[in-house]
Amino acid sequence: MIFSTLFILISTMLTFAEIPLDLKLDTQYYGRWLIEDSVVRTSSPGAAIQFSFKGTKVVAEIEGNSYWKVEIDNKEYPSLLTNTRKKYTVVQGLPAKKHIITLTRKSECVNEEIRVYSILLEAKGMPKQALSNNRRLEFIGDSYTVGYGNEARNSNDGEPFSKTNTTKSFAYLLAKSFKADFQINAFSGRGLVKNYGDITPEWTIPKLYEYTIPGVAREGNSPKWNFESWHPQVIVIFVGINDWQGKPPYPSAVAFDKAYAELLSTLRSRHPGVQFLLLATHVWPLDEMIPRVQTVFDNEIKNGHKDVTFMIVSTENTALDGHPSIHAHKNLANELRPVIGRLGKWLSR
Repeated sequence: MIFSTLFILISTMLTFAEIPLDLKLDTQYYGRWLIEDSVVRTSSPGAAIQFSFKGTKVVAEIEGNSYWKVEIDNKEYPSLLTNTRKKYTVVQGLPAKKHIITLTRKSECVNEEIRVYSILLEAKGMPKQALSNNRRLEFIGDSYTVGYGNEARNSNDGEPFSKTNTTKSFAYLLAKSFKADFQINAFSGRGLVKNYGDITPEWTIPKLYEYTIPGVAREGNSPKWNFESWHPQVIVIFVGINDWQGKPPYPSAVAFDKAYAELLSTLRSRHPGVQFLLLATHVWPLDEMIPRVQTVFDNEIKNGHKDVTFMIVSTENTALDGHPSIHAHKNLANELRPVIGRLGKWLSR
């Protein structure tokens, strides 16, 4: 009996061949990734890897603190938690047939990165799937866009790492509903001119946005992003909350308006024909975000720009540290969906 059990165990171990997936040719990436010869790296919330394979098991060698949403054939499986560099079993016991798997980061990397060294399969990976359409949607924002603490039941329920789920943020929900290729370039605690609590004051959203891996840009470990590699058709901008929260001094109206106009001008030059959706909400203690973004919008219209749309939104901020809950993110996605559909000309007929 003992020999029989050992034989079965050894046979099971030997059946997994650990054939590496080609991370350059057979993989579809969402979000910003740096694809190098021996590793792929990211710090973007909602960044995803998608590939096809035939087999029953997937193992990935990953380094970095992250929760991952695991979707196989459009069905969600138990999440994967990674930290130190090692081989993690993503899934096993699947039917021995072709599968499509997507690994999506739920977590945010504020001052670190994620490294994927290899994805190991039972057989050679299959050619990557062509995108179902050419829709490209980008989100630029802060913790509201990240989905910071959205799984918390109240303001004090847990800590950010375990309670943040970008795959339940309004940004991710919108991208998936349009079946769009997407980037979520969002940074908790950062503002357009001033960061919350003056954390790393020189590293505001516009500066972080320039890098492929913003989480390690301060240490000089990230190249600049290649803006010619990907052009969105719609950009949703939700910045300014952290400029007006926390303790003073706050930005001057002139400084904020100038920085916002410069951001729009830079984005226009990089993505000709793009449409912008500018969002604003009520902020405490100084409720200046709405009037400032409204002024920016009005000035853009006066200057002849017809590529901007402005919306005031409200959310139930009942989750961690006074952030929007999962329910609030769903409601916000539903509110924005018809507007984004119109801007991208993606509405169903």
